[in-house]
Amino acid sequence: MSKFFISSKCVLFYSLLAMVLFVSTTTAQEQPARTGAKPAGEVEQEHTNSQEKGEKGKQAWTVGMSKETPSTFTIKAKEARLGEITNDLSRKIKVPFFVSPLLAKQNITLEFSGMTLEGTLRMLAPQAYIDYEVGGGDQSQPKVLAVYLNAFNEKPPSLTEVVKGNSEAILIDGDTEEGVGDEEEKKKRDEANPLKVSYTKNALTIRARKQPLTVVLFKVASELGIPFEMRYESPEVVDIDYNDYSVVQALRSLSSSVRLFYRTDLQTYDVQPLRILLAAPTAVKY
Repeated sequence: MSKFFISSKCVLFYSLLAMVLFVSTTTAQEQPARTGAKPAGEVEQEHTNSQEKGEKGKQAWTVGMSKETPSTFTIKAKEARLGEITNDLSRKIKVPFFVSPLLAKQNITLEFSGMTLEGTLRMLAPQAYIDYEVGGGDQSQPKVLAVYLNAFNEKPPSLTEVVKGNSEAILIDGDTEEGVGDEEEKKKRDEANPLKVSYTKNALTIRARKQPLTVVLFKVASELGIPFEMRYESPEVVDIDYNDYSVVQALRSLSSSVRLFYRTDLQTYDVQPLRILLAAPTAVKY
């Protein structure tokens, strides 16, 4: 009876020892799972997803603008919508952009720096136009009024999209007598004419002998076929002889009261006069 009791105790001791060793081994194997560790494959996949999310959350373009005059621009874009880039540019220079619907949806990738506004627009679109205002005694850079960006072969924007004339001046000029004299007489009358204006091949010629500025501007506007608005009755008298001047050069040189509105085609650099305004030399708000 005594031997059996001792044997039972031994069996119980070894059974308990075996259970302790089994529990310890199992605990040691499960330890990584409790500390949050993950298989190498799962860790790598999580890092990749996080990286992709960061790239998607990052803006696909940046637009920088210098503080100097004239301003220059730096643009970096990778598969970015052109419409979003031009919205950013519009906010920076505080000028409206008119982008064709077709072009606005295009994704572009490019990078450049130190470009003028004109150079920047040529990089962004195959066909670009700018409306300017110049004059008023301001001899610095022309003021940008609006920007237009089109795709190839699209219809050009309306000439009155932004620059609108409130009135149109018509000046009747020439010989109203019946019949036409001989060439010599016509030449003499032409030479004696105190005011002569001609516009040929984008070149403006003005010959004025002590003529009122208002009369000269009426004549120029009539020759260019654009509206002329007079907000100020200038007492100035003009005595000039301009031969083959550009329209911008001629009108900027006439008087600080004269303002010219025009459009430049950045593909050909052709200048389209839009409107002439005669205003007081002081600043006028539009």
